[in-house]
Amino acid sequence: MQLEKLKVRAPEILRMIPDEELARLASDTKVDYCSKVLKGERMFYMLVYAMLCADRVSQRKLETVFSSAPFKTLFNFSVDMKVSHSSISSRFSKIDLVFFEKAYELIYNEFSALYTENEVRQMNLVRVDSSMVAETCNKLKEGFTVGKKPSSGESRRQAKYTVAYDGFGARLADVFFQPAYLSEDVAMPGVLMPLIKKDKDHMNLYVFDRGMSASANFSRISDEGAWFLGRIKTNRRMNVLRSLMTEGTGRNLGKLELVDDIVVHIFDDGGQEDMEHEYRVVKCRFKDPRDTERPKNKGKVKRVENEVYLITNHMGLTPQEIAEAYRRRWDIEVFFKFLKQELNFSHFLSTSENGIKVILYMTLITAMLIMIYKRKNEIGYSDAKFCFKLDMEEWIMELNFVIKGGDPARCNPRFIIRTRIP
Repeated sequence: MQLEKLKVRAPEILRMIPDEELARLASDTKVDYCSKVLKGERMFYMLVYAMLCADRVSQRKLETVFSSAPFKTLFNFSVDMKVSHSSISSRFSKIDLVFFEKAYELIYNEFSALYTENEVRQMNLVRVDSSMVAETCNKLKEGFTVGKKPSSGESRRQAKYTVAYDGFGARLADVFFQPAYLSEDVAMPGVLMPLIKKDKDHMNLYVFDRGMSASANFSRISDEGAWFLGRIKTNRRMNVLRSLMTEGTGRNLGKLELVDDIVVHIFDDGGQEDMEHEYRVVKCRFKDPRDTERPKNKGKVKRVENEVYLITNHMGLTPQEIAEAYRRRWDIEVFFKFLKQELNFSHFLSTSENGIKVILYMTLITAMLIMIYKRKNEIGYSDAKFCFKLDMEEWIMELNFVIKGGDPARCNPRFIIRTRIP
């Protein structure tokens, strides 16, 4: 991939970050109270730059980034600014989280406006899922204890990240540390229900795997007037009310074939039938049978089945649309893989709860920058991050040329110097 052939360059993406709005947010949230060097905006750009450039970010690397000439040149910071990794650690634990939360919402709205009307409609399919990240107990202050590392015997703790992803970015995300949130029936509603309340027109279809299956959660979503699509176990107890199958019903669902399409009442774990809500269950089976025999000596493994039961409260979709929407749920798994492999998401940059949440928002913001770059240039995730980094380096070279007295007319007009960040 030759940089000069890219349709959109990194400087154009970075200049889309609304500096004036970030400054207003910093003032409104008072994020800079009692801070002389590590102000909110400076933390923001330090983290964006580090996540784009480094394979594995640490607080010592952040110290190096903040003191580096390329970083200061790119964002026009004063050359005499310095900071220690210990002050970065302290700032993570105390900095106002609301600034980063609002910054994420601001940039999401700014960048999602670039999508076409058809692309926006596709973004109404919101995938909800969680991912676990583990760390040794002596580092992570909060979290779930999850056994021992085989090599050292150290016990480990995990945090659970739950994200609502629409194909471009996270509509809403949170990180959980309390043991109750190990259950998806507790964690997913923690993100899903606040998002549903924001979606006043109820345009979204929320898609999740069978981790969330409690009838109480299905009822809560339906009572809010929102649409959902999930998966339930094939042995789930239900009372069939009627069938939606007709002679003209197509049975081809891609890798699946339709077995039945029914309207039901479901039962909760206590055996109580939910008489107030009707749900639709689309029963499918794999066209090519899978090996359902459990492997021996593998410990606890997920059960492999040849049948898939999809449940929804949306009666207007065809079975084909339901199967396709559930198939696209896999996009969030690819998104998590991208975050962990390319953006340091599998490593705790801070071990305080406040710091972890700051990093969550900044990781999602950086992911949006790369997603726009990827989409505009029609390249892959890893290629997008790599080219973005090279693009920034080229921009820095152009800026240094101008700063040292070179003729700006000889530079790429896209690589103009930015205004000073306070």
